[in-house]
Amino acid sequence: MTPDKIVTRLDQVNQKFDEKHALLVADTRHVLFGAQVDQPFPAASLIKLGIAAFVKEKAADDPSQLERQVTLPESVGGAGVLRFMSPQAWRVRDLLTLMLTVSDNLATNALLTTYGLPTIAAWLTRHYPGVQLRRPLMQSTFDGDNMITASAAWQLLRALLTSDGNEPAADICAQALRHQQNRTKLLLAPTMENFVGWLAGKTGELPHCEHDAACFAAEGERLYAVVLTQFDYDRQTAMQFSQQVGHLIVQAFRRNGIGFVRLSDL
Repeated sequence: MTPDKIVTRLDQVNQKFDEKHALLVADTRHVLFGAQVDQPFPAASLIKLGIAAFVKEKAADDPSQLERQVTLPESVGGAGVLRFMSPQAWRVRDLLTLMLTVSDNLATNALLTTYGLPTIAAWLTRHYPGVQLRRPLMQSTFDGDNMITASAAWQLLRALLTSDGNEPAADICAQALRHQQNRTKLLLAPTMENFVGWLAGKTGELPHCEHDAACFAAEGERLYAVVLTQFDYDRQTAMQFSQQVGHLIVQAFRRNGIGFVRLSDL
């Protein structure tokens, strides 16, 4: 897909948004538009992309990891459903799915306990220097917050959606990201405008942050987008910024005749 007008329009939208933010739009290999892509932001739930990437690699070396039974650690609040359920032991594959589809914090902490936060943090430092894992979910920031850059979020999402065809964990991650439940930001436009390709993504929210990382795909074409925002008061404007970016990407697919049913096909 040729970038055509999308870069110009992204620049216009980017310049109008005054809050601290990063914006990245890329295909599978190249960044098409970037602003502050290496600026670290509090990661919120985007840190779960890094944890998933670690588990994916562990399972590539040892597929039995996915069937490993994990006893849940102490319950935490925030996103997720696991804390409301009766079983106290779950397979790694189930925890991975819950972490990505409904952003389950307890499932995330269970994976951190199983594999060791320092071990995962060191792996991320080696493979994704733009990610800093410092604490479990919904716990004190005494040791510092988890951080991520837009560039690292793109690299992680791309890795989780890439498979050699013989990686069970890759299939689990891709399916979970494609069924991610929060579609109120980057993925709002394609959801509302009858985009017939497939979508995948992961959102993140904190009291003063609204993040989203998403993939738009149709007819062999893929575009990735990452929006990280940090604001004082206006959450709605931050969400609208992500929605505008998603709309511009949908328009780019439409202009190229990709991802929408044509009248001639009916």
